[in-house]
Amino acid sequence: MKINTIRYVSEPPITPFAPAWDFTLANAQTDIDLDALKDLILEKEIEIKKEFPTDMGYPHLNDGKTGLGPNSLTARFKYFNLLKWDHPVCKQLHEVIREVHQNYYDSIVGGGFPKLKIRCWANVLRKGECIKKHSHSIHPYTYLSGHFCVSAEGTSTNYVPPYDDRGEDIITENIPGEITIFPTWLAHYTTVTQVEEPRITIAFDIVPPGDYRHSDEDNLVDL
Repeated sequence: MKINTIRYVSEPPITPFAPAWDFTLANAQTDIDLDALKDLILEKEIEIKKEFPTDMGYPHLNDGKTGLGPNSLTARFKYFNLLKWDHPVCKQLHEVIREVHQNYYDSIVGGGFPKLKIRCWANVLRKGECIKKHSHSIHPYTYLSGHFCVSAEGTSTNYVPPYDDRGEDIITENIPGEITIFPTWLAHYTTVTQVEEPRITIAFDIVPPGDYRHSDEDNLVDL
């Protein structure tokens, strides 16, 4: 699998108070069976929303500031892990994440890496919906996150360099079968879904040692 990486580095600060950033986005095209994955996610969406209904007051039912609301599959991201589903396509995705992470880590840090875990969920957007700007975490244990496009037409995921309010966002077209990995702290959002066909994507957080104490700890899987 060919991994493409792009590094984004700010201009060197001239004063001791000027902002600076240095981060890398990586992506790769996969041969995962997208039709099988799409059908599986739409089937599971019905089951998960039925198992964790909005009106039952589940304490961790939230959409992660995506703006999709409590009725979305996204709002149930702490109650399921797509990589636990017993289906060959999920196992293939798990292997792809491992490979992309390994390449990303080697290209930036080099050497081995600690034992890691993953949370992984699906997002299903209908016509008129979008994911608002958000980041997954900014605490000291923040590591890496990822995005996998299953089904999308005419949408993009846009990444926002820190401190930058000039609108110079990094615009990436949503290409079915493509996986992207990025620092978990990096803010991102999507454009509005304009077609009737659902926009289906998969998101994941890679969690390092010391950051396992979550409400969904039992739902994490080994990288």
